[in-house]
Amino acid sequence: MNSALLHPLIALLAAPVVLGAWMAQKRGPQAEHAVLFIIDGLSYKAPERLSLKNLQALIAGGAYCAKSYNIMPAHPKTGEWAKYHQSSIPNPVILAGTLLLRTEQEYVQHSFYPSRITAHAANDIDYSRLNVGFNLSFLYGSDDRPIHDDQTMTWAIEFLRRGRPAFMKVHLQDTGNAGELSYGETNPSAPWRKNIWADGSPYRKAALRADEYLGRFLDELKTLGLREKTLLFVTADHGQSDAGWHPYDDQDGWAMPLVLAGPGIRPGQRLEYAEQIDIVPTLCYLMGVNPPKNADGRILAEALTDPPESVPPRRQSIKELNTLLCEGDALFKKLRREAAAERDYFGLERILEWHRFGSVEKLITHNRSVLRKLSKESK
Repeated sequence: MNSALLHPLIALLAAPVVLGAWMAQKRGPQAEHAVLFIIDGLSYKAPERLSLKNLQALIAGGAYCAKSYNIMPAHPKTGEWAKYHQSSIPNPVILAGTLLLRTEQEYVQHSFYPSRITAHAANDIDYSRLNVGFNLSFLYGSDDRPIHDDQTMTWAIEFLRRGRPAFMKVHLQDTGNAGELSYGETNPSAPWRKNIWADGSPYRKAALRADEYLGRFLDELKTLGLREKTLLFVTADHGQSDAGWHPYDDQDGWAMPLVLAGPGIRPGQRLEYAEQIDIVPTLCYLMGVNPPKNADGRILAEALTDPPESVPPRRQSIKELNTLLCEGDALFKKLRREAAAERDYFGLERILEWHRFGSVEKLITHNRSVLRKLSKESK
């Protein structure tokens, strides 16, 4: 068997789940299962522009944020990031519930593992560094040897049937890859060249297929008698440019749809703003487990039927930080400064050092001060 296919393992121990103090608040019935269902590169515009009937049904019966923000999409292949990760930066951010990543980072699956079964299915081996903490796993495929979402779904449903995982991550890769096809199309007569919304575009086709797979997954939950016991988060790892792909400075790549459905979710809620780091704290609260120790996302109290007390007010930190990072990049290019001039500035390439600041707000304040000083010196 190809070494990229990680063999399924089942470990079910009797260790109790430890609850934090904020978990002790009296609440309604908890979900028994949680699923993070990611459609790679799904644009926040897709639910309105495409006939995604299964996603739209979840939106109608759940809570929905049309634009949930993540750190700008980047995929460093060299440097400090590449020592620890193969995936793009937004993926570990979602699973950790924080931008302040550490080199030895815990993820949401560790909130369940090993006392309860966890599962991971994705058609890209770039997520292998995120695979620790999963009992059942299928990771297969790469840029050079792609496989498609149908195989991911086959394994995801098999894991669902055999393991009834307490937490499961499903990542469908084809939609994001299809966006790159539009971006890289060289035939000027192709209607989808630099236009993912054109009729017949690879992106439209892949997104519609992903919605069909979502429907198949929901049907399987119902068949197994798990649908009413399962908490669902359906979203993307990053957004998509109208031209395809996700240039880091294109704001369409920063935002993606986020749908919450299942036990504890208030039907019909529409959230004005959310961040992808909010998924893990919200999921863990509803499942009655502790999130990773450094998770600092906000519980989406407005989406819940029985929210915890004293949830902090919403701050648009990720959107603000992305804007600042773009400003910094533009300034350094304009000034053409030597590397020494950037030593006090913590850009995206230094994300594994961000935790030194203790909060995103302090990071923003620091970087803004550095840029202000450099801007004055250049005049």
